Parts: sequence; C-alpha cells; structure tokens
Amino acid sequence: MYRWTAFFGITLFVLMQAEVPLYFTYTPTPSGTPPPNIILSRILIDLFIVVGLIGFFSGFKHIITEAKPAYAWMGTFSFALGSAFAIASLVADSIQAGGLWLAGDNPVNPTAVGQGADGALLIYGPINRLLMAGFLIIGGTAVRKIGLAPAWLGWLAYVFALYNLAFIPTLFYMTTPLDFYSVNGWNIPIAAGLFFLWVLLISIFFLRKKANMPNASS
Repeated sequence: MYRWTAFFGITLFVLMQAEVPLYFTYTPTPSGTPPPNIILSRILIDLFIVVGLIGFFSGFKHIITEAKPAYAWMGTFSFALGSAFAIASLVADSIQAGGLWLAGDNPVNPTAVGQGADGALLIYGPINRLLMAGFLIIGGTAVRKIGLAPAWLGWLAYVFALYNLAFIPTLFYMTTPLDFYSVNGWNIPIAAGLFFLWVLLISIFFLRKKANMPNASS
C-alpha cells in the first residue's frame, strides 16, 4: 500500500512536469492562440494525472485508516475531497475539449473567456483552490497526529493550504490570464506546483517507510 501510493504520487509529479510547459512553450498560431494539438496534448496528459490522483487518494485513505483507525473519518474525508477534485478536473477537461471541437478551424484558446473556457474557469480557479486546501489541511493534520511523515511536512501542507485559500475570492475578480490575482491568473500553476510538490515529498517518505518496514520486499 505504501509502495503503490508512493508510485502514484511520484508519477503524478513527473506527469505535471510534462504538462505545465505545454501552457507556456509552444509556437502560437497566427492569431496568437495555442495550436490545437498542444491543447489536446495537455488534456491527454491531464486524463492520466486524474487517474493517478484517484490512485494516490485511495492509498492515502487506507494508510490513514490502517495507521490509526480512530482517524478513519479523516481518511474518508481526504478521499472525498480528492475524488471531488479529480472529477471536477475531468469536467473542466471535457469543457475545454468541447470548446476546441466546437471552434472547428477557428483559432481558440480554451483558457480564455469567450473561447471555450467559460464553464471551466470556476473549476480551475476557486473550486480547485478550495478542494486542494481542504485536502492539504487534512493531509497535514494526518501527518502531525499520526506520524505518517516528519512534522515539518504537516506544517508545510498548512502553508500550501493557506496559499490556496487566499485565491478562492478570485471569484469576484476579472478573468485575465496575465493577472496574478484573477480567476484564471498565473496563481493557478503555482498552486498546482505546490500541491504536487507536497504529494511528491510525502510519497518519498512513504517509500522510505516501506523500505524500513520488516519484510519490506515481500
């Protein structure tokens, strides 16, 4: 269980390193929008990330439950938050892909209002910030109370959760991607980077814990 949870967590981090550059490094079309294949490639990678998230959240739930049954509710809560995050991501991906297909040969940027992103912005922005913050708070508390990893990793989860909470009010701000504090601003990739960094760190400790357990190779 530790090994598989760590596998999913580390794989997620690797996939994120492949996906994020596709938002910033590409040759734009004459109208300045991302090429359709770049958009679809981002969505394709994200589909695998979502499956990995479900695997990680499932393992995280069971690790908490088995480590300390009295905190089983915490494992269930973290799994519910993680599952909601994964499902919301699939919905956002579907909206973006649909916007691209609807545009046909017309240039489109499905991260901008009026070009297919209208229904996905709330998901990628405030909704994901709330779900990420909730999971990080539960994860950080589990680390501190149960000892799943060093205590500093629990406090780090709280710091990352505060960052996410700070951007939930972007619901009331403009939809300008180049602005930092907007519903679809560049605060989003930073939030995702912090979240997946935390997942990577705790996955590494899960691997180390597994290696130190009796009969770890069995």
